[in-house]
Order: sequence, then structure tokens, then C-alpha cells
Amino acid sequence: MTDYPKPSLTVDAVVLAGLGPRMKLLVIERAKPPFQGRFALPGGFVDPYELPPNAVVRELIEETGLQLKPRQAVPLTLRTREGRDPRGWTLSQPFLFHLPQPLPVKGGDDAVRAEWVPLSDLSSPAFDHGAILCEALGKFWPEMPMYDPRLADIPVYGRGPLGDHLTFFGGSFNPWHQGHEACLALCPRKEGLVVVPDSNPFKKGEAGQCSWRLFRELVERAEHFGALVFPGFCGMEGANPTIAWLPYVKARTKGFLIGEDSFTSFPGWNESITLAQALNHLYVAPRRVTSDQFEAARDWFKAHAPSLQIHFLDDHHHRDVSSTALRKQQASKA
Repeated sequence: MTDYPKPSLTVDAVVLAGLGPRMKLLVIERAKPPFQGRFALPGGFVDPYELPPNAVVRELIEETGLQLKPRQAVPLTLRTREGRDPRGWTLSQPFLFHLPQPLPVKGGDDAVRAEWVPLSDLSSPAFDHGAILCEALGKFWPEMPMYDPRLADIPVYGRGPLGDHLTFFGGSFNPWHQGHEACLALCPRKEGLVVVPDSNPFKKGEAGQCSWRLFRELVERAEHFGALVFPGFCGMEGANPTIAWLPYVKARTKGFLIGEDSFTSFPGWNESITLAQALNHLYVAPRRVTSDQFEAARDWFKAHAPSLQIHFLDDHHHRDVSSTALRKQQASKA
């Protein structure tokens, strides 16, 4: 025995059924605090020395009556963030399951009821289960490096047709504003345009937001510009530099849509030369930067990525709108 503090270990099950827009999620209504009466993913505490894949299928049987097998479980990222569970230091190992269609379920144990909810109707689930669900949906995107081949050829909620030429527009989008919409409207390549919301652990306020609600809101806004929204990075607990994923995207050509502020800071990004050389197109929307900053960045790209095609977009009325400033305004009103 030691005196070292020890966390509790839990498991959560993301059980999806069906295809595309009709995809549904298995949820339970919690019978006990915390989040009593709220929808949540089925799951619970792991018994001593129990393997997590065995624990998650046991919890599914106890809370929903659904019998699955450990070999069907696709592991997701271990969740460890402080404050994710009001009961204390709790780690969760989530697992993803996919079924061709919903099967009969019935609430039991800590669940008042169990039911299949269309993803299009799902509001904010309890705990950080919205973030877990977003990561699970990202596993179905074959273009992205987190794709799991066991989910091949399964059309997933929120994902439409994508070609071989992809353009990514990344950011925390906390909050989304008219400047973001102007960037999408100005981007000349609409086919294969993908918004990539990404949590930033260094920005205050993001840990408390529901990642699922953010994703749903962005889907509604992006569709007006013919863009799709990749959910897989919503609610990540750690830093996720662009170099960690963009070079590994499977596409014939890769583009990146950024503002001039990001254009001028790009040389300081993690492994910036490797990242620039992995891109075919860079679309740069106007922001408020100095001419010296702009020229220095352009010279850097010419020196380190001479084959990269850089497209400077037209000016727009929302170039000065800032998510950081908007967050400060919201905080001052709270």
C-alpha cells in the first residue's frame, strides 16, 4: 500500500446505430447525481483488475440491456481533465461501437431509461460526453489521420461528399463571428472546404463549453457556405498543433485558409517549414497586421516553401472582429 493519491477509473460507451443523417446515439437518463435526469453515455466504474473493454460491455448490459462484445469496441482517447467529473479525480476510457441499426434497449441499474436519440435532436449531454461523441464521429472520416479502418464505408452524421482537393479552416471559433463567415465566403475553393474546430487548452472558458453544442452550431453556420465541419478535435484536452494532423490528411491537394494574423505568425508555428511544404495552397484573408510583418512572412514562405501557391483574398468589412475581444465582452457582462 502507498499513500499516493489514486484516481477512479470509469468507462463510457458511444454506441451509434444507422447511417448518415439518420444516425442515432444510445443514451441513458441518469437516475442519480451528478447530472440527475440528464442524458449521458452509458458507462460506469471499472471493477478492480477488470479490463476496460470488459467493463464497458458489462455496463452496457446493466444500464441498457444491450449485449455487445469487447472485440467490437474501438478505443477513444483517455479522458483526464480536472473537473470533468464533480465527484472528484476520475479518469474515463471511452469506447465506440457502431451497429447497422438500433436494437431494443431498456434502462436498468443507474439508468432511469435508455433510448436511441437521433444525433440531429441531441442537445448537450452530461459530463464531457459531448466531447467524447465528437471524437467518436471523427473516427469515421477516412481523410483524417484519426480514422479507424474498422469503420470503413460507413456514412456518418455531419459528413457529406468530399473530393480529392481539401481546404481546411481551423480555429477554436469561440465564439464564431462574422469574420469567420467572411473568410468562408471569400475562399475561392468551395469544394472540399472543411471547418476544423479545435479546443485550445490555453484559452480560458473553453473547458466549460459543450463541444457537441459547438459542433452542432458550426454545422448549421458552415452549411450556408457549402462547407463541412470535422468534429474529431472538438473537446480535446491537450494542445493539437496543426503539424500533428494536417500533413497526414489523405488528399491529392491540401489547402489552408487563414487570416493575415496567422499568416504573419506562421513561421513561429511548430515545425513550420515541414507544415508549409505539406501544403499546396494557402488562402489568406485580410486582418490588421503591419506591412513589415506581412512582408517578412511573405519572404519566409518564398524561401522555405517556394512551390506553395499563396492566394491573398479580397478585403471585407469584418477584418477587425476578434474572438478574444468578444470573449472579453461576454465575460464583462456575466
